[in-house]
Amino acid sequence: MRITDDKCDPGLYTPMLLKLWCVPRSLSTAYEKMMEKRGDFIVFGEPYCNCYLDTAVFSSGDDNSARPFSQVTDDLLKLSSTSRVFVKEMAHHVVGYIGDEVFERGENTFLIRDPRLSIPSLYTILNDYSERDTGFDSQLELFEKTRTRTGRVPVVIDGEALRQDPVRVVTAYFGALGLDPMLDALNWQKGGRSDWAGREEWHTAAGNSTGFAPPACEPDLDRFPLRVRQTIERCLPIYEHLLGFAVHGG
Repeated sequence: MRITDDKCDPGLYTPMLLKLWCVPRSLSTAYEKMMEKRGDFIVFGEPYCNCYLDTAVFSSGDDNSARPFSQVTDDLLKLSSTSRVFVKEMAHHVVGYIGDEVFERGENTFLIRDPRLSIPSLYTILNDYSERDTGFDSQLELFEKTRTRTGRVPVVIDGEALRQDPVRVVTAYFGALGLDPMLDALNWQKGGRSDWAGREEWHTAAGNSTGFAPPACEPDLDRFPLRVRQTIERCLPIYEHLLGFAVHGG
């Protein structure tokens, strides 16, 4: 994947690389739409995804699989030296595949979501999901790596809190980064993005949205297979741990 974009004038803003590390089904694509509406960042949605999928299917057991990942990293680092760049990515797409240089540049932030909501939603799209696909272990690993390397707690926000009070959460997120929250961006136009190509079924709700939807009702977990409930039980302590660091409070 070659990363270029001419939609933002790099001379208007101080260059920055802002990353949002997510778990699947966490409202991350809606957040991506909000970032696009702001207009001050060049936005990339899951630029490592195709590299990850290719590696998962065709892994040869050698170091060749790391090369496409490193190319994406190089392109992002180069672009962010002259522009504001926002990257939304699933944590499990990159753990074990990319070097530390992408974590050492700019800001690493985290979007979490209660597994009692995210895992059933994942199951409806990917009913043969792997434990890695849930993203929780990878997200925790990236969080701890960032905290250790920087000596400070990364910015964390919660998906359901975002739905309950987007003004509060978005204001807290950008305030922690020293940036204008640009609350006008909380409303956007329906429609997809070119970087969703091949993954449109994952982004139907975001494509039809014009803002952050109201809080979701917790699904009846008894209607889901035992495996789903076991996955939730395993991931819940990770979520609760990260929720304790949320910049907007509990």
